[in-house]
Amino acid sequence: MPTTHEVIAGYTPTVLPRARWDAVRDFVTESVSTAVTEEWSADKTRAALRTVARLADYVSMTGREVSVETVFTEATVNAYVDQSGYSTHVQGTTRSLLRVVGQAAHRHYDTPRERPQYGTDKKSAPYTQDEMTRLRHWADGESTQERRRQANLLLALTLGAGLRSGEVATLTAADVETDEAGTVVYPSGYRGASKRFVPVDHDWAEVIREAVERSVSEESWLFRPERTTSSAGTVALFLKRSHRPSLAVDMSRARTTWIVTQVRRGVPESAVIEAAGLSDLQHYRRFLVSDEQTTAREARALLHGGPKREAGRASLTVIRGGA
Repeated sequence: MPTTHEVIAGYTPTVLPRARWDAVRDFVTESVSTAVTEEWSADKTRAALRTVARLADYVSMTGREVSVETVFTEATVNAYVDQSGYSTHVQGTTRSLLRVVGQAAHRHYDTPRERPQYGTDKKSAPYTQDEMTRLRHWADGESTQERRRQANLLLALTLGAGLRSGEVATLTAADVETDEAGTVVYPSGYRGASKRFVPVDHDWAEVIREAVERSVSEESWLFRPERTTSSAGTVALFLKRSHRPSLAVDMSRARTTWIVTQVRRGVPESAVIEAAGLSDLQHYRRFLVSDEQTTAREARALLHGGPKREAGRASLTVIRGGA
């Protein structure tokens, strides 16, 4: 049976593309090597390597530096776990394992709260209006005209269409369509998914249409068209090379912002789920609960079966201060 150090030395994950693994390999192996003890089995060691690799890749793909100070914090661990799609049980196991490694690798790792954590850090919450204004300033403040165009395009594809990094990287000019109703993008490739229909927010559509007009052919990639590979790392590298990387867009937060915005606008959840390429919205529920509570007495008319329903949906009339 191989020793834990032999497992670490020979480990190559199947959960990450080779280029992305190469970018975080040293960090992952060093971190896990710091945490392993004689009691660890080969399976636990591999699980730690796989889990830390995913966490480090998550940090890298959001354009941040992969270091113990940025990777091993409660905020980062919680943000990663919350967007993972894991069941509640697996989320708890993942948090525990990452904390073990994090506390061994980072001596200033901030310890978790004593009660179980199933929520999310505010860093993974949707952007506020003020924050989105600052993102526009970030994009317009990039060092060259081309980088400013690309930064604004990245905002359009995320805040305006909710695309993931890999979907941004593989989108071509042919995957954009404009008609009298507006602009639509057809992203694909995430976990082998086929193309899906995503209407673009009108506020961001012009940026995408201009990028299509600049394309030399329909097969040209829309984002960073001069590159030679379609790796999702393209986005992370662009963000890392930003003039002000600390102000750059967080891809996960931008996607969350788009999803939550659509639901809050009243777009039927089934349509949002389809456009976002999701199976449900369970991981966004905490952002969709209104702070303003409505009592049964205030919603009496709706509970009686009225007011008039339209297209299978009821509009809620709330009467404040009445008996």
